[in-house]
Amino acid sequence: MDIVSQVLYAALGVAASLLGSMAGLGGGFLMVPSLYYLGFPPPNAVAVSKFMVGVNSVVSSFRYYRRLRIPLKLYAVVAPPMIATAYIGAYLTVVIPRSHLTLIIAVILIAGSVRLFFKQRGGGEERRAWSAIDYVVAFLGGGLAGLVAGLSGLGGGIVAVPVFLYILGLDPHTAVALSMMCIMPSAIASIVRHSIDGTIIWGAAIPAAVGALIGGWIGPHIALKTPRETLRKFIALLILAASLRMAVESVLKFL
Repeated sequence: MDIVSQVLYAALGVAASLLGSMAGLGGGFLMVPSLYYLGFPPPNAVAVSKFMVGVNSVVSSFRYYRRLRIPLKLYAVVAPPMIATAYIGAYLTVVIPRSHLTLIIAVILIAGSVRLFFKQRGGGEERRAWSAIDYVVAFLGGGLAGLVAGLSGLGGGIVAVPVFLYILGLDPHTAVALSMMCIMPSAIASIVRHSIDGTIIWGAAIPAAVGALIGGWIGPHIALKTPRETLRKFIALLILAASLRMAVESVLKFL
């Protein structure tokens, strides 16, 4: 690939990882459609995006971990069911028409993002202790996030962040950080799978990953400097944009 293309992929990596790490969404919501537009076949677009998201999740998780008091026990409860049910959701897309499911999920996410935008408070205050009931709710919430993410074909962040805010009552900064940490193991597993399948186009993935090193480092810094209410509205707008894209694509399949 020529130098212009590599610079373009790196720039996309910076933009996607910057927004993704600020909102806890990873960045695939921007990277995948951009690669589609540039002519990448869907499997390759997803594989390149996953590689970028994997690098972003590692870098941004490290940044958040150094600055926030992230509940690691909660992470250990949320991540396993989130990863497991994502595979179940992916299987269900074979059984049930994908376009129908995607449209339903998109409508739910659109409604949730609108409510999140106008909600007066953005999640609970930092909690010093978690009860057994909290961990049960966290486990179920992680399972729900993974299932819906698998059904929609998106990364878990677009579903996990609202779950963390609404179900677990986390504040926006902690919800974003926890989401990026939950994305990390599933993204790494996906990279291994895509590498085995040979679907990663390294000429695009490596420049995008270099961009993710930059965006994933800067994004958390900006997010942590952003007031909670502003960050909450920013998250809501990004989820709304990604959900609207899902809805439009699903409707077009019906036409």
